[in-house]
Amino acid sequence: MGNDQIIYIEKPNLDQPYLILGFEGWPNAAEISSFALTHLIESTKARQFASIPYENFYQISSSRLVGVVKEGKLTELKFPGNHFYYLKNPSSGDLILFYGIEPHLRWSAFAALLLDLAEQFRVRQIFMIGGTYDYIPHTVPPVVSAVYSQEDLKEKVIQVGLALTEYSGPVSIHTFVLDAARKRGFKAISLWGHAPQYLQTKNVKVAYSVLKSLTDLTGMEINLTELRRASDFFDQQVSQWVEQDPKLQEVVKKLEELYQQAEKFPSFVKKTTEEQKKDDKVVYIQAFLKRQEDEEKK
Repeated sequence: MGNDQIIYIEKPNLDQPYLILGFEGWPNAAEISSFALTHLIESTKARQFASIPYENFYQISSSRLVGVVKEGKLTELKFPGNHFYYLKNPSSGDLILFYGIEPHLRWSAFAALLLDLAEQFRVRQIFMIGGTYDYIPHTVPPVVSAVYSQEDLKEKVIQVGLALTEYSGPVSIHTFVLDAARKRGFKAISLWGHAPQYLQTKNVKVAYSVLKSLTDLTGMEINLTELRRASDFFDQQVSQWVEQDPKLQEVVKKLEELYQQAEKFPSFVKKTTEEQKKDDKVVYIQAFLKRQEDEEKK
């Protein structure tokens, strides 16, 4: 396998930064994780300073490299990125941002690399951003839930209005990092934005809510004004789409009823056998848009 190591472009001098992690792949429903990290990197003009090598953690046949061929000549071979960025922010705390891909192989070793870097830079706290689809209507305020590594984080999570996750089932790389962080004494929180399952598209509204929760937890001064406007516009678009589709209105109304009946988060909607049979009535947004485009072409 070769020696696992992080490749550094530079080693910035940071003052107990926060480490914020985001992954493409399974924990990236509605592109919440990838969009949130991209927004943070671009809006803060964070600088790349390190990368995790690709070869030891991925099956290339599942996540293929990208080749660039010009006039028959191979000019470039691009590897999927696992990159670290930094931002010096004396007023509210320095940041390390990681945008990567959930590894296919050797999760424990991958998590160890992340935490080795966290130790080297004396990271004060670790946050992970993820997205999950849920049986929740878009008409209620976006829900952000949390999983934490240490008991003393519970009160802070509750104070900022995050839901405490109840879950048993398959896990993402978040869980490995949380467990490894706990064993090494790091405080770590995994934030999950819950996107309506009938909106199979990039959910700007939920991503904004996750980042707002992050700033509430940390006190970081990150300008989310532009993202809030994009969130409002996204919400307006979804409402217009729903207004034009009776079947989708039926789905949303039923989810609203079930959401109100749910005794407590995060069980929201405990699907009955009858409800499971109605899954085929769900009209996904992209299918609706495709139909609209086809009709406009006629």
